[in-house]
Amino acid sequence: MIVARFPRPPTLVAHVLAQLRIVRCGDTDAIAELGDLDYLPRPWLPASCSDQLRHHVWMWCDDVAMWINQSYVWRSAQMIPDCWPQHPHIANELPVLACQRVHAEDSAGTDLLEEWHRHTLLLFLDRLTARLGDSCRAGKHVDWPAAARFDASQSGASIADRQDRYYLDTHPPRHLHPATHDTR
Repeated sequence: MIVARFPRPPTLVAHVLAQLRIVRCGDTDAIAELGDLDYLPRPWLPASCSDQLRHHVWMWCDDVAMWINQSYVWRSAQMIPDCWPQHPHIANELPVLACQRVHAEDSAGTDLLEEWHRHTLLLFLDRLTARLGDSCRAGKHVDWPAAARFDASQSGASIADRQDRYYLDTHPPRHLHPATHDTR
């Protein structure tokens, strides 16, 4: 086989994507049948999905990551590491990448797929490489190097300092208020 087929979304994910396709097409009657669109999950935003749907999204994303690694990655530094679920920046982007690929394949023309190849995938891989560097290669996960700095930013003193600055910005002392001039 010269090329492997893009992993099909699981049935539950495919069903939700089909509902979202109806919304994109703008068929008013079909959209009305979907109910309240505010509650329609978006698989590219896993936090908007039920636990069951999110599980299927993650399983599909794992297949997509392996497919990308096998089908598109030449240099090992660009491989999506198998520890990708431990990296929120990858876990946030991979469902978007997968859903965009499905949308591109559903298109009646080649433009969206060309866009996916030329920009979407390449920019994803560039960001992945820039963020991970040489870490998380050969099955060795590296914990978030910025964890200590992030934890410090969440300390009580740091939060209080930011809140004080917000307050001062929105409630300047009286002597800093612009003078009002009576022009009568």
